[in-house]
Amino acid sequence: MSKLKEEKTNIDQSLDKNRLLTERQASAYIGLSYESLKRSVRWLGKIPFYRVNKRISYRVRDLDEFMEQCRVPAKQN
Repeated sequence: MSKLKEEKTNIDQSLDKNRLLTERQASAYIGLSYESLKRSVRWLGKIPFYRVNKRISYRVRDLDEFMEQCRVPAKQN
């Protein structure tokens, strides 16, 4: 199993929607690389985050909402 899949599996187990995740945990949870999350998403303001000193954390519920906003519906024939 790849390291990313292993991290996601560990995060998914009994996840509280208000729980805070580190940047690395958040990137594994939504399937983006750490650098993509850090550079693109965080600096563009697409996901709310918490900053305590230099540490950045994301709430699971906010990550879920972001992913839902990214959803593209299937085409109807």
